[in-house]
Amino acid sequence: IKCSIAEPLNVEQFYYTCPSHTSATMSIARVYLVLYNCILAVGWGAVLGSVVLTYLETKQPEAIYKRSGAYVRIFQGASFLEVIHAAIGLVPSSPVSALMQWGGRSHVLFAILHAVPQVQSSIFGPLMLACWSLAEVIRYPWYALTTLEACPAALTWLRYTMFIPLYPVGVVSEMALVWQALPVVEADGRGSLRLPNPLNMGFEYSLFLKVLLLLYPFLWWQLYSTLLRQRARRLG
Repeated sequence: IKCSIAEPLNVEQFYYTCPSHTSATMSIARVYLVLYNCILAVGWGAVLGSVVLTYLETKQPEAIYKRSGAYVRIFQGASFLEVIHAAIGLVPSSPVSALMQWGGRSHVLFAILHAVPQVQSSIFGPLMLACWSLAEVIRYPWYALTTLEACPAALTWLRYTMFIPLYPVGVVSEMALVWQALPVVEADGRGSLRLPNPLNMGFEYSLFLKVLLLLYPFLWWQLYSTLLRQRARRLG
């Protein structure tokens, strides 16, 4: 579970100190990480542009997801590579933490916003996508330039400041979408495993969503307070 606007990896994960096996390995790893972060920066920039332009043209939330959703799914899916980066030691981050954070955002995107068309007309969908993409168009360039040891102070300031408004708005949007999807999930039983069945076990997806909503604020605050402390260390 993740407070998903919150980033897929820890804020102080300096990728940027590539594993010190050989200078050649370091160079390859550094080039790869720079390219990866540049591609994701451009991708999330395309998402942000699509969300803003579609809103200005139509003012219709469902039109925004219809036009921007494919881009979001592609680049959110691609960010699973960050779990692999952590697992193979390419970056000094916990693969379990990375997986939980990636899974939290992906769940809201794929299992709620995409799979429950009824919530695509909610304003919280575009609001969530705008917050995610705004955060990412800062985060990924910061990672790329930090890897190159060429990150300007202004970008570092943005990196450690913009999460203050973006993360709460993003998390509230995620919770609102889950809440709005609940009646649909309860009505059609999607995602649930009902008894009797060959496995002789049951799972109620709507109950899972309710528990998730209860946990969300606590999980979010744990990460948010950590980011505030990291901001204080980085910016003083």
